[in-house]
Amino acid sequence: MVAEKIDQCMKPHGDEGIQTIENMNENHKEISEFAFSLVNVNNDDEILDIGCGGGVNIEKFLKLTSKNVDGLDYSEVSVGESIKRNKSAVESGRCKVIQADVSDMPIEDESYDLVSAFETIYFWPEIGETFKEVYRIIRPGGQFLIGQGTDGNHPDDEKWLATVEGMSVYTAPELEKYLLDAGFKSVESNVKENDYIMAVIAQK
Repeated sequence: MVAEKIDQCMKPHGDEGIQTIENMNENHKEISEFAFSLVNVNNDDEILDIGCGGGVNIEKFLKLTSKNVDGLDYSEVSVGESIKRNKSAVESGRCKVIQADVSDMPIEDESYDLVSAFETIYFWPEIGETFKEVYRIIRPGGQFLIGQGTDGNHPDDEKWLATVEGMSVYTAPELEKYLLDAGFKSVESNVKENDYIMAVIAQK
């Protein structure tokens, strides 16, 4: 049962996937709030949220920019829930949500000013190469925001790693190296005081 629930975290599917997304929307709120408090979003930024889940962060970004905010997820259920949550923006053309794999995104080079990834990089394949794919779609001077519930030193990390096949956790120095190797010119890591929540902002 635990394995099934964790599989839902990786790629929500079926009716249980919808419930998982609703839980994520609630449980990831603190991570999202911390990351949003640290990133500067301009009114004319075009934004992509990778691993958009239930579309909560798309909804937040839409309030901070007058431009388009898109989502990408490889779960069909997540795409559907994100579209449902941001229905008016989708219908007006300010938001599109696509089903695709982050390691091979059907997106043109330098399409976005800001790309975000909340509680999702744990499951990304070949993280160094995937970061290069993210770098490709960000405009010069743009940002890549990562928000996650562990800084790689959480006491529960080993339990999760032992339970979830294909999951990886990263410390701030590890992420910094991967991001700089991918081409980003600077990386800033922030860990919430008295907590393990981490936000990483890489500049192109």
